[in-house]
Amino acid sequence: MGTRRHTILTPVAMAIAAGALAATGAAPAAAAPAPSSIAHAASFSGCAQLTGNWEGKATVRNVCSYAIHATVSVDWAWDPDCQKISSGRSATFRWDSTDGKALEAYEC
Repeated sequence: MGTRRHTILTPVAMAIAAGALAATGAAPAAAAPAPSSIAHAASFSGCAQLTGNWEGKATVRNVCSYAIHATVSVDWAWDPDCQKISSGRSATFRWDSTDGKALEAYEC
């Protein structure tokens, strides 16, 4: 009987120890997002996805199944006018290249 109790309690003890390590932050967080996915998530809002980005020029793709109006946000400058983008299509936005690259795409 003593052996049986030992084999049953060992997995329970291991689970408790693993939970204690996770609670203290000692266990690696497997679900933490990778830095590249964070940067990608910041590049689009709603249906507008920033697919190309250069100094003074950006390409935005509509990833939804309906038409949208979208543009890009440019740091330290006025944003380009909104354009209608059909489902699955892309639009190119241009501005003064000295104002830099687009920060994100967004619907307007």
